[in-house]
Amino acid sequence: MSLKILVRFWHFPVLTLGPGKRLGIWLQGCSIHCEGCIAPENQPFDEAFSMTVDDLMNEIADVLPEADGITISGGEPLDQKEALSYILAEFNSLGKHDILIYSGYSKQRILDRFPELPNVAAALISEPFVKGAVTSAVWKGSENQILTIFRKQYSEQYEQWCGNTKRNIQIVRKNTGYYLLGIPKQDDFTSTLGA
Repeated sequence: MSLKILVRFWHFPVLTLGPGKRLGIWLQGCSIHCEGCIAPENQPFDEAFSMTVDDLMNEIADVLPEADGITISGGEPLDQKEALSYILAEFNSLGKHDILIYSGYSKQRILDRFPELPNVAAALISEPFVKGAVTSAVWKGSENQILTIFRKQYSEQYEQWCGNTKRNIQIVRKNTGYYLLGIPKQDDFTSTLGA
């Protein structure tokens, strides 16, 4: 299909953003612009990162069978709703149902704009990042963010993952540079990078 999607990068295995060894996909472009965003380079809707959804599916085809789950982040995934809907349907048709979406929109806004999401994703982490709303949880950036589990068969593994107190970070090298995978503490991030 020639439908376009802006993809900053993808990586496998991601060990920090969801239970198990996951395929991580970071979409490019975000209209929210949270103060203190960990990835401001992912905010511009930069056509340099454009590809077709079929090209994306072809690129990840070899690693997809090995993935315990899929995590989609950004940027802001819901800002590319049509392309996101397509790839979620593709993953589900291939038997990949453990899909976690990170979004900076409110849960209510997401479900209003994307009411079918509970049928095509396992879980959602929603709400905007709030600088200063420090959290001890290792799976979110600020205390206000919430996890919603749509597919109850995954409840136990998500609850166990959320209960983890060890903060893990991966650093990976891609063609476009080095990337930090995971969620640092706000204090560590601001003192090191000046965000």
